[in-house]
Amino acid sequence: MRKFLVQSPVWHAVAWIGIYVVLVGVGDWLSELAGVPNSVTTVLLVAVSAFLILYLRRDGWLAYHGVRPFRRSDIKGTLLYLPLVVIAVMQYTKGLRDDLDLTAVLLIIALMICVGFLEELIFRGMLLRGIQRTSTLTRAIVISGVTFGIGHIVNLARGMTPLDQAIQIGFGIVLGIVLALLFAVTGTIVPLIVFHALLNISGNLTVANPASESLMLAATTVLCVGYAAYLLSVLRRRGPSPDLLEPAPRQQPRSLEKVHPTTVGQA
Repeated sequence: MRKFLVQSPVWHAVAWIGIYVVLVGVGDWLSELAGVPNSVTTVLLVAVSAFLILYLRRDGWLAYHGVRPFRRSDIKGTLLYLPLVVIAVMQYTKGLRDDLDLTAVLLIIALMICVGFLEELIFRGMLLRGIQRTSTLTRAIVISGVTFGIGHIVNLARGMTPLDQAIQIGFGIVLGIVLALLFAVTGTIVPLIVFHALLNISGNLTVANPASESLMLAATTVLCVGYAAYLLSVLRRRGPSPDLLEPAPRQQPRSLEKVHPTTVGQA
């Protein structure tokens, strides 16, 4: 598996996307059989999260994929991540659900922390960095963002209508590109993991109302587009984070020749 990571980073990321989708599907099915929503899915994702941390920690792959200690400089050029805070907090204006007991709430929180970690690591860390090693940073940002959005098609199996699913895919693409731009600007996915978890938690703990959902989605999309434009200007002005110019672990220094030309604007 590690040889696959070094020699075929994009396919390595795709393989993990497949593993993640299968685990969520199997976990949801077993949770339903057990009569406790999210229970088995949470256990499976906690296990795979722990495995990936141990698997990637060796030789510095975890840091290479953006999981490293947060630095004060990581807030430069991000508007203090305030747009992400607004997006996550906005969900609570819909009101909290009253059909959840303590066990259900705790399972949702645990599951969504794992979902935030795994999706950011796989889509922003593995996939974006994998594409960047063989192509341009612009392509890595766009492809990883689009793949992230399309990946939400699995929610059809969780009861979503095709229309709702299409809307979520569109929003997922926009949000995916914003998060990819943030990774390119800062070189870390840690704040993105926190945001992703908080967004999913707020979405699962609040009341689902079609009218308010449409308004919320429209406002969030407009905010994301504006934030993406700002981040793109930062990236063009300052260039990517030095972390994204680092060669992959166990690669020869000549790999930098493939990394340095990845400038924004190339496609």
